[in-house]
Amino acid sequence: MTNRRILFGGMSILGILLLAAASAWANTPPIADFEVRAGKDGAPNSVVFDATDSYDADGTITAFQWLFGDGTTGSGATKAHTYPSVSKYTVTLVVTDDEGASRFASRTIDLSQPLAKPATAGDESPEAANVPIGTYVGARAPEFALPDLEDSIVRLSDFLGRVVLLEFWSSGCPACVSALPHLESARQTYEDRGLVVVDVVTDYNYREAGTLLARGGYTGFVTLREIDTTSRPTMALYKVVRIPHAFLIDRTGVIRFNGHLNLLQEDTIEAWL
Repeated sequence: MTNRRILFGGMSILGILLLAAASAWANTPPIADFEVRAGKDGAPNSVVFDATDSYDADGTITAFQWLFGDGTTGSGATKAHTYPSVSKYTVTLVVTDDEGASRFASRTIDLSQPLAKPATAGDESPEAANVPIGTYVGARAPEFALPDLEDSIVRLSDFLGRVVLLEFWSSGCPACVSALPHLESARQTYEDRGLVVVDVVTDYNYREAGTLLARGGYTGFVTLREIDTTSRPTMALYKVVRIPHAFLIDRTGVIRFNGHLNLLQEDTIEAWL
């Protein structure tokens, strides 16, 4: 544990972020995300922070900086920390990529409440552990973390154990809008058997897309949004060049369909439920 003050060289974290943003205007900033788990010793004030789900769509993360909320800081993708008392603390993670751009994520933790157990070697799907990551059928789907319409971060890996129908679309694309009833039909037909529909909105005005979904009654989707609607890094990650575009991802995270939703047969969905 490093005992530093929150001000670094007279400059606040906000100042560091503003300078980084100004110097990296052409770069897609990284995504900051972290999990909180109980420490291995089981003490109520012992915590492990894990930021390995953070990522940079067009580069690599080079720095992880933690503000633990008790006046101390630390660094590293994972960090164990012991708090002075069992209380509430607001934790902030700042990640910086190889072009100098930074993003942060904050979360309030209550040590009086049970935390997730320490991670074990069996937490990932054993069926997909040795499958190469890619976007072709038979590859393990690339991980991503995107905000939903309420700005909560959602990861693809949150749905391990369920079959994911992933759709990239835009409210300004007539073919995309025409595909929405087919997505809803699939959701209603197979949701009880473990299917979840995750739609990634690529609109500049994502609120407009949200309004369209609400008006159409499409409230059962997990709707996420691209943060950068110019470079669309998640679309690029999945090598999507035209929308709408769908992927069917099985319970272990392996892609079983890649193409236009109209070409996805019910037999294909049935085979992986």
